[in-house]
Amino acid sequence: MKPTTALLAAVCVIFLVFGAGCISFSQPDPNGTVWKLESIGQNNDAPNGIITLSFSNGVASGSSGVNTYAGTYTASTGDGKLTFSGIASTKMTGPSGLMAQENAYLADLGEVASYAISANTLILKDNAGKTLLTFTNPLEGTAWKLISYTPAGKTAQLNAAGLVTLMFEPNGDLSGSTGINTYEATWKMSGKTLDISQPAITKMVGPQFMEDQESDYLSLMGSVAGFTLSAGQLDLINAAGVPIMSFEPILPGTSWQLMEINGEDIQTDIQTTLTFNEDGTVSGQGPVNRYAGVWHLAGTNGLTFSNVAATMLISSDSFAVATEQQFFGILNNIINYAVTDNSLTLTDNSGDTLEFAPVYQNVLGSTAWQLADNSAVTLSFSPDASQIFGQGPVNTFSAAVTYNQYGQVSISNFISTRMGGIEAQITAEQAFFEVIEELETISFGSGQLILSDGVDYLYFNPQMN
Repeated sequence: MKPTTALLAAVCVIFLVFGAGCISFSQPDPNGTVWKLESIGQNNDAPNGIITLSFSNGVASGSSGVNTYAGTYTASTGDGKLTFSGIASTKMTGPSGLMAQENAYLADLGEVASYAISANTLILKDNAGKTLLTFTNPLEGTAWKLISYTPAGKTAQLNAAGLVTLMFEPNGDLSGSTGINTYEATWKMSGKTLDISQPAITKMVGPQFMEDQESDYLSLMGSVAGFTLSAGQLDLINAAGVPIMSFEPILPGTSWQLMEINGEDIQTDIQTTLTFNEDGTVSGQGPVNRYAGVWHLAGTNGLTFSNVAATMLISSDSFAVATEQQFFGILNNIINYAVTDNSLTLTDNSGDTLEFAPVYQNVLGSTAWQLADNSAVTLSFSPDASQIFGQGPVNTFSAAVTYNQYGQVSISNFISTRMGGIEAQITAEQAFFEVIEELETISFGSGQLILSDGVDYLYFNPQMN
């Protein structure tokens, strides 16, 4: 071997050992790929909300948390160089924390000089080799709730009472709830294409309108061919590129009230609440003090809270004080969550649980219902759910509603018209009004609204237009 050749070979061996030089820096072409921001900077700080980046024929676009953005990119697959230019975004405003994060993200894109794609990860670095942004598969580890759908050949309205969910597990499994049954399937993504296998489903039954919705939903699952992500919304599209189902993240913007700690009912004078604000902060009322902090999602059901701080009010109610200490002790160690049709369960690293129900004022406002066994009998809620009104078997009625703990309610200022009718209708109306006037609880089950005075029950379906 010539000396020069031997020297070069030795240099290459040295560089190979130390991970530099004589190694191919070539990278896969990013064109046609879609990514979700996983972490920011070398400290791997988790972002709040969903931030996305897609590459398509020289155009880079996505959601920066509040606004959507677009610009151009130039990628060199031979050496892994990547630059963005001409990035422009919409001009929506949002919470200050999200706006600051968005501005920092867009500024980081302007500093990008190179990229690396490995398995399901995209890393963007600056000229000095410092990691700026790390992205991952945009669907992996995400959980969604259905907000609209378009079955073939007809117009459909999503029923408010049934929570329809969709969860993309990291191992390729897919699961969720149809509002009546749970289902399981598998998913596979390539670029912007998405394939979902035929779901396997449990065999619970429900009201006909919920079964019809379930049938439509599962049928549409078989038509999914791709997806788009924009401004935190997931749209599943068919082979023609037409959106057929739209989803939003499960937790952001929801409010809950505490029902149980470790399976035991909690009865305190002050309602304990938990609100997941869309800017990534959490706030609520404990048994004594108000509190606030930050919430973070990890995977399909991982959840943690940080920087939780509370006011320092003093209470003479020893039970409330002890309950609050237990509540905060569990909350600060939460590791995962589960959402069903009518509850949120948080579990900490010791297996202790907090179970919540929706804050019903938020759920019921501006909704309209019809009695399950007599669609002519209706019940509607005002926008803030503080008033109810409707049509009984004969007369119209209205009343004020006060909400207490755990879905408990009380009715006041009940009034009705005094029209006459046939005896059977009057008898049915008396029984109906008796439940309304003595109302104690409001709950949901299998897509129905359930009212009870502690003895009798009224079952309502969402009102059909």
